[in-house]
Amino acid sequence: MLKVAALIAILAGALAWASGLPEVYEPEAKPEPRPEPKPAEPEEFPRVEKPGAVGPGGELHDVRVVLYIGGVAPSDKDTATAKLLPTLERRAAGLAKRHNIQHGEGESRITVELFGTPDPARALQILIAPGLLEFQAVAEAADFEQVIAAAGWSTAKLLPYEHRNVVLVAADDKDGLAEALRGELKPGDRVLWTRRLDADEGEVYKAALATGDGMAVTGVIDAVAVVDAATGEPSVNFDLSDRDGVIFSGLTARHLGEALAVVFDDELFYTARVKEQTFKRAAVVGEMDEQRALDIALLLSSGSLPATLTPVEYYVDGESRPIPKPSK
Repeated sequence: MLKVAALIAILAGALAWASGLPEVYEPEAKPEPRPEPKPAEPEEFPRVEKPGAVGPGGELHDVRVVLYIGGVAPSDKDTATAKLLPTLERRAAGLAKRHNIQHGEGESRITVELFGTPDPARALQILIAPGLLEFQAVAEAADFEQVIAAAGWSTAKLLPYEHRNVVLVAADDKDGLAEALRGELKPGDRVLWTRRLDADEGEVYKAALATGDGMAVTGVIDAVAVVDAATGEPSVNFDLSDRDGVIFSGLTARHLGEALAVVFDDELFYTARVKEQTFKRAAVVGEMDEQRALDIALLLSSGSLPATLTPVEYYVDGESRPIPKPSK
């Protein structure tokens, strides 16, 4: 009797549980997966448009220049020339409607012809520019001022300036100051100079003291001249190659919270505090107009020269001309 009563109780409980189920059992639908958030689009700045193909006076010119290859050992000249030619091809293509480059095997001269270039003097300077971009760690301005004082240079010629790593120097004799500083620099130290500034004090230079830790850029991808939407100032944005990106990453990691200077063709452009370790993306900003930004973008995209190029003959529209001096 006990077994029968227990069985009846179990059946009753089962019927009560079943009565609470829906007529057709359907498992709860799984919630649809949320869409993955899209990565933020990189901030885009408007590109600097290339100026119209007209030069001073609204004319186009044909230029022929003969360049002497130097700065390398005779045994390395063939290798350097093999690297020079494609670099010159890229530069010439950005300077004129058509171009022609001639070089005989084993020769120490290269002839470049540009057909339809707006500014012959500018074109020549771009052809022979080293095109070398560097990042250099720099000392504090106070440390640099001590070096200047130790060199016997009057600190009265140091002007007030807000940047903690830059010294503003009023120097009638920049070369003399550079020579005086040379004896006070530690191994690896180097003085970086900006272009001469126009000021009431006369010749004024921005200068910073590089401390020996830095890198020379050998690979740049997609250098573009842009205009900062916020400031309206031109700059050059670019990505480093993978190899240079690894080196740059190590450099920024070693100098977190410190300053790195951007140096292009031995000219100090600006110094910036390193806020985070950076891999590939960088920029050149500073006191430049749109034409200068375009020139730097062309030089970075073309690559730096593996040798020096010295103009020995210079013709404009078929007429021999004096070789123009580099602009300051």
